[in-house]
Amino acid sequence: MPVTHILLFALSAALMWFMSGLLIDATERVARRFNRPGFAVAFFVLGILTSISEISVAINATAEGVPQVSAGNLIGASLVIFLFIMPTLAVFGNGIPMTRAMTKTNIIILLCVVLLPALMTIDGRANFSDGVLLLLFYLMLIFRLQKKRKIEKTARDALRKTEKILLRRRHATISDIAKIVLGAVLIFIAGNILVNESIYFANMFSIPSSFIGLLLLSIGTNIPELVIALRCILGRHKDIAFGDYMGSAVANTLIFALLILANGAFAVEQSESLLSFPILTLGLTLFYFFSRTRGNLSRVEGLALLSLYAFFLFLQISNAIRLSGSELPLEAEHAPYEQRQTADLLGL
Repeated sequence: MPVTHILLFALSAALMWFMSGLLIDATERVARRFNRPGFAVAFFVLGILTSISEISVAINATAEGVPQVSAGNLIGASLVIFLFIMPTLAVFGNGIPMTRAMTKTNIIILLCVVLLPALMTIDGRANFSDGVLLLLFYLMLIFRLQKKRKIEKTARDALRKTEKILLRRRHATISDIAKIVLGAVLIFIAGNILVNESIYFANMFSIPSSFIGLLLLSIGTNIPELVIALRCILGRHKDIAFGDYMGSAVANTLIFALLILANGAFAVEQSESLLSFPILTLGLTLFYFFSRTRGNLSRVEGLALLSLYAFFLFLQISNAIRLSGSELPLEAEHAPYEQRQTADLLGL
């Protein structure tokens, strides 16, 4: 019954929401207890932490033989961060200040690294060489950022401000560590359910499974970032942790690289990439200029980015409807269809 699958999808997303909040709180306390502040925590650790949902989907999609679900999710997640989460925070928080600690060159490189997965799949393919290049660009960015002590100081300050929003206790406890383990396990289980339900809905609507990842999972797996944004709004904190969001967006590129390396070459729906790439390019360009003009993402600028995201959703939903009407009905098991699509496009 479709209703059962809808409920499973919704309950899994709700489980991710609840456990992500506990996981973030607990990990923040552990990081503080063991004296691990600074850039490494703000950008790398929290960036990976808030991407645990994407990691879960990537692992489960690989296990199910449908890396397209994760590929769509990762590209969509970057769109959600820059065109939905931060603009929403700007609109409801009446603008948010943006850090100027990073140099213009480093910000441009960072945004380019975020853009690369959409660029690499614009031909409808993800090859092993693409995965290697994505990994190299990610490592190059990390190397550049680690050399900047000024960034480290600013990220440390950002983390401390984030702690004031998220922390509820002074020190980590055994229960905090238990929450981290339990949260990770439950999020992984929820990710498995979401992947399976994505295959079901893609099969039911006769569309590539990557569309479910792009349009639905991308919002669901960004729940940790949404938790942080919501708490910032409710707490009236405008000085969000810039490193958290940037680290999470860049982590999507790392996960995408590892997804390709783990699965080898696979195909994605080309029309989906042809729409995602220009929208993400325009969105990141606008974000860069908005953040560099007055050092503040204003409410009006946030509305402009949200409007762009709404336009993106309209285009992709229209594209999905078009494909649904033109594709032959899929078989009951969706994975063989994805494998045939990959073989056809790559000439295997």
